[in-house]
Amino acid sequence: MSGEGAPLRVRHGALHFFVRETLKRVRLAPELASHTADAMVAANLAGDDADGVAWLPDLAQKLSTRHVNTTPEMKLVASSGGTAVLDGDNGPGPAVAHRAMTEAIGGANRHGVGSTAVRRGNRLGSAGHFASLALPHQMSGIAISGDPGPPEPGASPAATHPVALGIAVPTAETAAPLVLNLHFEEGGAERELALALALEFLVSLGGAALPAEFTAEPRPEPVHGGTGQLFLAFRVRAFAPWAGFRNRMVERLAQLRRARIDYPGQEAAAVEEERRTRGILLDLKTTDSLRQLAYQLGMNEIWDGLGK
Repeated sequence: MSGEGAPLRVRHGALHFFVRETLKRVRLAPELASHTADAMVAANLAGDDADGVAWLPDLAQKLSTRHVNTTPEMKLVASSGGTAVLDGDNGPGPAVAHRAMTEAIGGANRHGVGSTAVRRGNRLGSAGHFASLALPHQMSGIAISGDPGPPEPGASPAATHPVALGIAVPTAETAAPLVLNLHFEEGGAERELALALALEFLVSLGGAALPAEFTAEPRPEPVHGGTGQLFLAFRVRAFAPWAGFRNRMVERLAQLRRARIDYPGQEAAAVEEERRTRGILLDLKTTDSLRQLAYQLGMNEIWDGLGK
């Protein structure tokens, strides 16, 4: 068996194929499987391995048991100008997030700024990946996601609820874009708690429940379960000439280099270049869990050829 008892190094294209085929085996539509594979492999390429294929077995299990909807009917339930609310219908988080960010980019094309609030979503993985979807459109992007999971048994009401924040800003043509991919928890330092709480309220704009409401008594007004998310896109040309913006970014990056300061996204770009060349090294735990999943789904031949 390929990779048994040892970490496995895989080409990113082969890993994408494996993730996509795995999700199709648990009856996820090909387009949604592809968007989900895009997000997972992009996280691995950037070095954010916890948001990469490591959580594929968990997602596959939830799709198999219908805890996550394999055939979501995602729809806009509200829109005004460049804003929209998307009901994810409990679909796979990366697929819902892709649709939401696409809507935000469309709003920014029309109005300069576009935003999509999501309710009934799920874990999306790398928030930075979805913020980065705005970059090819000469836009900056922001993605914010809450965690709908209940607190651990016996946990206090102040138990941690992670919030993910991704920000992507285009830079110079010869430099990596500025991309932040961060997680904040309520159980952290005072400033981290304050930011986590502020982000929680933003991701509830579409009607998603706040953590305090996950186990609360039923309320007369609609509060939707699942993950609350918010995606924003900013068309740079709506604010300033594109060339002028890029020139300022060139100078700013030069200042950082002179001060020997690494900016967010720079390290990830170097990791991605290395992993695209040499392949993505999966740790032993991830390798074993993926191998078990592949054999459970009858994907023996695909798995055995994965590291070749």
